[in-house]
Amino acid sequence: MKLKFFILTLFPTLIFSQNSSFIYEMKFKPNSDSTKTEKIIYFLDVKNQESIFRSEKFRTSDSLRIKRGYGNSADMQFNNKQLYVYKKYDKNVVNKYVFIPFIEPKYTIKVKKNLIWKITNEKRKIGQYDCQKAETNYGGRKWFAWFTNEIPIQDGPYVFRGLPGLIVDISDENSDYYFKLGEVRHFLWKEFYLETSQNEISWEDFKKLQMNFYNNPFAVLNKSDVTNYDEAGNIVETDLKRMTESIQERIRNNNNPIELDQKLDY
Repeated sequence: MKLKFFILTLFPTLIFSQNSSFIYEMKFKPNSDSTKTEKIIYFLDVKNQESIFRSEKFRTSDSLRIKRGYGNSADMQFNNKQLYVYKKYDKNVVNKYVFIPFIEPKYTIKVKKNLIWKITNEKRKIGQYDCQKAETNYGGRKWFAWFTNEIPIQDGPYVFRGLPGLIVDISDENSDYYFKLGEVRHFLWKEFYLETSQNEISWEDFKKLQMNFYNNPFAVLNKSDVTNYDEAGNIVETDLKRMTESIQERIRNNNNPIELDQKLDY
């Protein structure tokens, strides 16, 4: 998706107080020991006193759930590619959705820590917006944010919120994660779908689930449920040991979670 800034000049406060989608590009390092980066498009959908932050892929899947009762399959990596957060402003609720491959329903973790922001005097223009710099600590990382009070919504990408205006730009001090606002849209109510079938767990329980999956990724499946095909489409013998080792290697190579203080040592 090509990101661009739209200039909204007609009653901006009214526009931004209703149903708005703020589209961010997230650039991140799956492995902090590598220079390789990846990019994912995320939507922050805001409706009245609540918001959902999710990837474009998940947003499309959620919309399909409304139309046909089920969504598309997602890339079920549970470390740094599945950022999905629900916020309810008036109740100070921030729920992070987390995922374990092959397991339904989804799980949620309540983010209970309130962000403590230090607003600096540093200012600059980002796109069309006059912005001001702020700093905070979250997830074992120090973050630098630029917010604008031209959009009177105290929200931003992922769990970040609580500044006197929308967060336009935010990154951690090592630039492992970087979010940048690209586009603002008006969205339809029906696109504000929230998955309600989920269990609340703690960070410690989530760590246990991740480690269980790492040690035995096919524990919840029967061998007959796993079918391998060659390039010609022919069924080939399933080697669960080799497949397990391949999954474990991929997990180790993508072990740079945004909550660095919740990182597992595999």
